[in-house]
Amino acid sequence: ALVLVISVSLVAGTLAMYVIEIDDLAEGSVVAKEFILKPGDTNTFAENVKIAPGETVDWTFSVKNHDEGIVSETAMDLYFAIDLDDAGEKDAIEPLVVTVKDENEDDITLAQDSGSGVWTFTDEFALSETGQEKTYTVSIAWPWEGTNDIAYAGAGHATAVKVSVTGTQATPTPEP
Repeated sequence: ALVLVISVSLVAGTLAMYVIEIDDLAEGSVVAKEFILKPGDTNTFAENVKIAPGETVDWTFSVKNHDEGIVSETAMDLYFAIDLDDAGEKDAIEPLVVTVKDENEDDITLAQDSGSGVWTFTDEFALSETGQEKTYTVSIAWPWEGTNDIAYAGAGHATAVKVSVTGTQATPTPEP
């Protein structure tokens, strides 16, 4: 009997198990942040603007990171491309020079893809709770050099100007 009591006690004590289950201890979800890049409220570009040697044409445009109170919730890198190409069936006006200024009238350094007529520059929208808009001025100048300008005169020559922008989420900087 003593052996039976000891055996039952050992088996009961060593095989006993406690179980507690907590349902729905924690819950959550994720929602995508807003990512907004739109044309701004400024665009003065026009078609068939006439230009001659010694003249400059200025156009202004803007981009923004908000839409009717909804603001982009990430910092953004901006990549701009200004494409000069022949217009339709006309030959391009080759001597033209492109410059860009930001809203503070500071010159922006342009990287030109030689041979393709594409000038590029970058900027950014910092993370902010308020919407931002950036304005740029594109100047197309025909320098007064007198060298072979007559070769580009007349209705047979025209240059189309196109501006495009790509926005990408800025890479987060790691915290120390």
